[in-house]
Amino acid sequence: MIEQDYLLRQIKEFVAFLMKLLFDAELCSADALADAQQSSGGDNPLYRMIDGGQILEAEQLLYDNMQTKTADNLLKGYSFYQYLAQQEDDFLEAHHYSRSLIREGVRRLAALFDAAHLADIFLPELD
Repeated sequence: MIEQDYLLRQIKEFVAFLMKLLFDAELCSADALADAQQSSGGDNPLYRMIDGGQILEAEQLLYDNMQTKTADNLLKGYSFYQYLAQQEDDFLEAHHYSRSLIREGVRRLAALFDAAHLADIFLPELD
């Protein structure tokens, strides 16, 4: 639980930093997007896939649809990994995923925005 909360906080701080650095935008827009998507979780096909245990497939679909370096795509990636980080360890493990893979996914997301080197500052390995 502590690692889950820590990871959520670190993802948020990292994406807030990237939003400000790359797009001169505040994270409150990401929080609003994530809240809206989570409140209508059944309407988000990626969240439905996660809930159904198709985490790897959902992640691949996320990246397949991410063609440009836009704030909207960064926020979509952020909300995806935020949603994943909120899942219980048992659920993640049952579907061949882990907190470590969430960190790696956020690093991959950062790499799309040429900021992979910054991810290590915010997302150090805990294992």
